[in-house]
Amino acid sequence: MPSPEGQEKHNDLIDLIIQSATKTVNVKGDDGTIFQEQQMDSDSLWWKTHFISANTFGAVAFELKEWKRMALQSHENMGEERADQISSDIMEISQSFRRAIDAKSSESLRDKNNSQSVLIDKVGRNRVEKVYTMKDQVNKSPINSFLGRDRERDEEYN
Repeated sequence: MPSPEGQEKHNDLIDLIIQSATKTVNVKGDDGTIFQEQQMDSDSLWWKTHFISANTFGAVAFELKEWKRMALQSHENMGEERADQISSDIMEISQSFRRAIDAKSSESLRDKNNSQSVLIDKVGRNRVEKVYTMKDQVNKSPINSFLGRDRERDEEYN
């Protein structure tokens, strides 16, 4: 039974995301030899599935990773009891930031000039959403703007 065209697109997207979220790690075999293996990087996958339109999102990702790295380094620079406490606190705070990022990523925004869907909306449909305003149509002939000829033309190509 042939699969619908939309299903193939979903599978391709999932394959692309999974492939881009793998990392190469050194693994020690039973005989003591070290070989390289591809493994899923769940942290990378988590970051790739967020859809936040902000030019500072990459900087936030970097700072959060550095914050978590400090938790791992605390054991090298402090006594065991204090390092465990600080490490636990840092990981709890970074989890709060991750929840905030999840919440921000699940917002869909729409105003009179722009529309931003969430990632789940984008995967679930096979079209690109466009917003047409009369302001965009000022330089066109009045009859074409009123009849929405640009919208009709775009629908023909999709």
